[in-house]
Amino acid sequence: MAKTPLWCGYLEAGDRSSAVLRDERLETGNPKTLYLYNLNRDEILQYSRDLVEPKLRELRGDESDLAEELKNAYTKARRTFKFNPDRVFAAPVRKQTRSPGERKSSGDEESFSSIDTDVDGVGEEEWADEEDE
Repeated sequence: MAKTPLWCGYLEAGDRSSAVLRDERLETGNPKTLYLYNLNRDEILQYSRDLVEPKLRELRGDESDLAEELKNAYTKARRTFKFNPDRVFAAPVRKQTRSPGERKSSGDEESFSSIDTDVDGVGEEEWADEEDE
């Protein structure tokens, strides 16, 4: 039997307790957070891993009907789920091969004085000739 990426459980958080579903395929991009589908709120929410993991438990035998309800509701919520657009993922650090001082002293700056102003091989004289005709 293949391991499913969906885990159904219960978040015990006092008044905010709810059946939850975790889909291991949804990543937040931050190892300190995770996404859980919260049945009471009917949405996929981002939780702090440190805060929520101690409050999670497996569903009990008498709560097995919740698992099917969770999966169906999660499927609907997943269709409209959008990752947080405000979240900026960290870009990899660019390795510098030379220090800024070395770049200035090496003379790598481009010189535009060598650029020919002649466009497509046509000099100013030829442009003037075309206007006269």
